[in-house]
Amino acid sequence: MRKPLLRIAAAGFVLFAAPAFAETVGEPASAALLMQAAKKAKDFAQQYRYAYTVDYWTSDGEKELSAKLRFDPRLEEGERWTLLSPSEDDLDKKARKALKQMQKNDGGDEPILYDGLHEMIDDAELVSDTETEAVFLAQVDEEDAPKDALEVYITLDKAAGYVSAIELKSKQPFKPAAVAKVNSLTQIQRFSAPQDGGPALIATSEAQVEGEAMFKSFASETRQVFSEIERVEVAAEETDE
Repeated sequence: MRKPLLRIAAAGFVLFAAPAFAETVGEPASAALLMQAAKKAKDFAQQYRYAYTVDYWTSDGEKELSAKLRFDPRLEEGERWTLLSPSEDDLDKKARKALKQMQKNDGGDEPILYDGLHEMIDDAELVSDTETEAVFLAQVDEEDAPKDALEVYITLDKAAGYVSAIELKSKQPFKPAAVAKVNSLTQIQRFSAPQDGGPALIATSEAQVEGEAMFKSFASETRQVFSEIERVEVAAEETDE
């Protein structure tokens, strides 16, 4: 996928019990609505970029970090991330290093839309369907995790025709790197209903990760709250097909 769902920086999860039937996305009704929602997100991602503010919080059980940042693709490369609070002088060495690394990410608006879904929903299964929402299950095969290590639940708001939540969780431990092992990972991204004919935009992202790195155990929790999302008049960058 162009936009990996495995974003350890970006949790809670809901485990849906699958009924006795399974409907593939290639079939009608709720599946068609999901395909339309994914196509709408993809179309907007190909035409526009997005500026936004994010309130970011993370903890490793010992230290916490809270920060507010602004991303604007209209600025020059390397300058698109602005730290609004706290002052950079108030950050410790590790946090300043993380900020510098983030500022190199000129595609910081990738999480705003769920346009990457179109690449994974063909083989998704419908596992729950009511009058108001449908839940689909898809398997995830990414470079950072072996096949069958991850799965994702996609919740479709049928009345408004958009994906309201994407929930990723690990099914088994996996090694994203030779010196690292993820024992468990859960992540949930929630999206706001479309406004004025536009696409659904991300509202929050939460993640919890536990594992081992460099022979030491770790556990981290992250929350992001997105606001002041602005569609900007900048041509979208070319996307990988």
